[in-house]
This record gives sequence, structure tokens and C-alpha cells, in this order.
Amino acid sequence: MGINKEEFSMSQATPFTATTVRQFPKVELHCHLDGSISLPALRQMAAVSGDTLPADDAALRDLVTAPIETVSLIDYLKRFQVVTDLMQTPEQLEIAGYDMVHTAAKDGLIYMETRFAPAIFTAKGLTIKEALNHVLIGLHRGTQKFGVPVNAIVCAMRDRPLAECIDVFQTAAEFTDQGVVGLDFAGDEYNHPTHDLTPAVTAGLATGLPFTFHAGEAGPASNVAEALDLGASRIGHGVHMSGHPKIIAQAKAANAPIEMCLTSNLQTKAVTGYDDFPLSEFLSAGLCVTINTDDRTVSDVDLTGEFMALHDHYGLGWSLMEQLTLNAINGAFISEEEKTALRQQVRAKEHVNN
Repeated sequence: MGINKEEFSMSQATPFTATTVRQFPKVELHCHLDGSISLPALRQMAAVSGDTLPADDAALRDLVTAPIETVSLIDYLKRFQVVTDLMQTPEQLEIAGYDMVHTAAKDGLIYMETRFAPAIFTAKGLTIKEALNHVLIGLHRGTQKFGVPVNAIVCAMRDRPLAECIDVFQTAAEFTDQGVVGLDFAGDEYNHPTHDLTPAVTAGLATGLPFTFHAGEAGPASNVAEALDLGASRIGHGVHMSGHPKIIAQAKAANAPIEMCLTSNLQTKAVTGYDDFPLSEFLSAGLCVTINTDDRTVSDVDLTGEFMALHDHYGLGWSLMEQLTLNAINGAFISEEEKTALRQQVRAKEHVNN
């Protein structure tokens, strides 16, 4: 299942390499904070609480990175525990937020939406509001230092009580003027289908914040349809829509961007292999596809690497990369004025490549 190279290739004046792709102004909409903290930042966070981590970077990476042989989403999610244990104090959360922006800057991003579940950061006494606040402080410091705007999508977890999920969403709405731009449901999709979450989604939408929704990753395509019916503006992953033209048509009619994540889908077995990843199917159907890392550290990938993999396996070139980036800008939870400024940066780079 390849992309037509002639249809999507840009000028060959600029070679499509990791170096040039890293320099291209990129946008990411689906990136989990706790799955993307760098090893140096993890060591800083461990020093705060006196926790011990492996001294060797290779051993630490093995501890927090999922192998390609991961058997399921649940197995993949086990890699997060070491990290979330280090995200329980104000200083640790500020380090994490700052590091996320640093990582985005090194990857050549011009805008990012990172997502996290603040309820997971309350095991040692922080409130949801305190956890949210300190992550945002770190993000703002990072943006001031590195110049990359990084906004927050606040997640509730599917396996947690609905009352907590509602509290998370209502608390998130108190920070709409501080960088919180959207809401999400994440976690064990297979055992907690979309329709079970309806009361919390209704409460979340009542805040006025838009929803992106993990659906069609570890669960069936029907979860995507139900998320859209409930009012989701975007779909996280959505790969199990493949082969379901009615649900694909529903997503297209809703103008819902699809946040695709190649590497993590391979690891979690959301797709069985490169041939099963429905990029071409979704593009051909006219869906607004975006490309994302999901979890930079757990999947050991950055957005540059994701685009290189798409280039190597599907023939992606500059023209399609530009379109996918513009799709991400169009789908971002920001103002039209901000989107216009981001588009100008992308199109300025296009003239350099041509």
C-alpha cells in the first residue's frame, strides 16, 4: 500500500534526509508528556525525589522504551509507570513541561499540543489543579527559552471513575487562558468503550473546550463513530476505521482530523505491520490526516523519524509532508490568527525547497 511518488513528490532540489526534514517547520498534535520525557530530564526528576535510576543510559532507555515486539497496548503502557512515579512533585512536573518544549525545538517543531492526565500526578498529595498548574509553568518556561509554543490537552483516563474524569475536565477549563486548549480520553480503550464515557464527555464539552479522542486504536471502529457522535473534533489514531467506509465517511463529513502515529501503532499491534497502516486509504478517502509521535521516549522516535519512516516505506516526499503539516495546523486547537502565522512559516520553507 504505497503512496504515488509522482503525485506527492516535491522538488528534488532539496534531498529528503533526516537533516532536511528536521529543518522543516513541523507541527504535532498527539504527543503524551509522560511518554516523551528525555533521559536527562528523567535523571533530573529522579534527583528531586531521591529515586534511583540505572546509571547507564542504555539501561535506562530499555526501562522506559517499548520494543517493537510489544504484544499489546496494555503491555506498551507498562513503560509509563517508571516515569509517572517521577511526576509527583511541583518541581518534577515543571522539569517535565520544560523538557517537552526543548524536545520539540530540537525536532524542528513550530507548534505542538502535548497531552497528559493530571490525575496520575496526584499519588503523593498534589491536587489535580496543582498538577495542571505546574506542568503549565514548565511549558511556559520552555516556550520562553526555546520559542516554540506548546499548548496542553488535558486527558482523563478511561479506567478511572467518571466523577474523577468530570473533575479533571472542569478543572482543566479553569486554565483556558494559560495554555489548556482541549480535552481527551486516553488509556485502556478495549475494556472501556466510548459509550461508557458519555457523562464525562458531556460534562467536558459543557466547558466549551474541544475534544480529541483516542478511538479505533485498541478498540473497534465503532468507538470512532461513537466519539464523533458525542462531539469529538479530532480522533487519536483511528486506524481501525480501515475497511469501514461508512465510518470513514462520517469522519470526513465531520471534518475531523485523524492523529496518526505509525511507530506506536506498530508497537501496540494496532496495526500488524507497515502494509497494514492505512495512510494511503485514509488519504485517498479525503480524510484530514496528521502525523504524530504519540510517545517520543516510549516509542524511541521523534517527528523527524516518523516522516523518514513514511518516506522509506510509503514514498512520502516534500509535497505530502507539507500537506500533512498544513492539516495539523488546520486541526490545531488555536485561533485562526495563530494558524495563519504557522502556515506562513511552512510556506516560506516550501519556497526554499523549490
